[in-house]
Amino acid sequence: MEQRQSLIETLTKVQQLEIDESLKSKIRESWLEVFFLNRYDSKNRTANIVGFDMRFLDYEALSYLYNEIFIDNEYYFAAENENPYIIDCGSNIGMSIFYFKMLYPNSRILAFEPGEEAFFCLEENVRNNLLNSIKVHKAALSNKEGIIDFYFDQENLGSLCMSTKQERMPKQRRSVEALLLSKHIDEEVDFLKIDIEGAELEVVEELSNARKLSYVKQMAIEYHHHIVSESDTFSRMLSVLEDAGFGYQIESNLGRPFKRAQFQDILVYAYRKKSTGRNARQELAANL
Repeated sequence: MEQRQSLIETLTKVQQLEIDESLKSKIRESWLEVFFLNRYDSKNRTANIVGFDMRFLDYEALSYLYNEIFIDNEYYFAAENENPYIIDCGSNIGMSIFYFKMLYPNSRILAFEPGEEAFFCLEENVRNNLLNSIKVHKAALSNKEGIIDFYFDQENLGSLCMSTKQERMPKQRRSVEALLLSKHIDEEVDFLKIDIEGAELEVVEELSNARKLSYVKQMAIEYHHHIVSESDTFSRMLSVLEDAGFGYQIESNLGRPFKRAQFQDILVYAYRKKSTGRNARQELAANL
């Protein structure tokens, strides 16, 4: 009964997606094959995802990512051209890249992923599927350059909670390279996706300080509220966006009963307002 209910709910969600019917068909078929009928290569940890061959680390994480990105349509955006420029911060094994390439096959993508094992899968998934116009960096993003600590779980290398914040992943530690996102933006960005497990405010503030937020047209930010339980900084994120001329929508689920200082995932979808803020061309001219 429970399996039947899951089937009905998922197929209904897919049918309600506001995308082309051919894409709905791909999403539906992949879910039925891989996650309903469990038809995947468990030995080699590979699965066919909307026509792409995907190497993964953990099946449960694979299922979570597929549902979040393809079924819930979390990173959908309407592009103004056929080859949008997308920056993907926190690419993990590349599920979001498959989604963007399904939507916009001619898109150009710049990706960042600091997790060693996840990056190995990401690089292999890009290479084996002959995906073009994609550049990947094995690095974390921060508000400073250099070598920083990265926390991971040796017992669960497919965990989606690995972070530069120890409070998010209080397990093992390794050193990774940290980059400034602002140094990798020199043209208009059609869509910026940020899911970096606690460092999102640092990165957005750094972009603002470098006057690079105005290059971005739309973005989806996964804000991880209360990684440090008594730290309330969400208003800073919204203030940065407002000051840069962005409007935004917010989505979050909060369990009941309400508990003080509990961890909460918040999705912020931000869009550049037409009538406010300097655009990328104006900023580029000002910086010359």
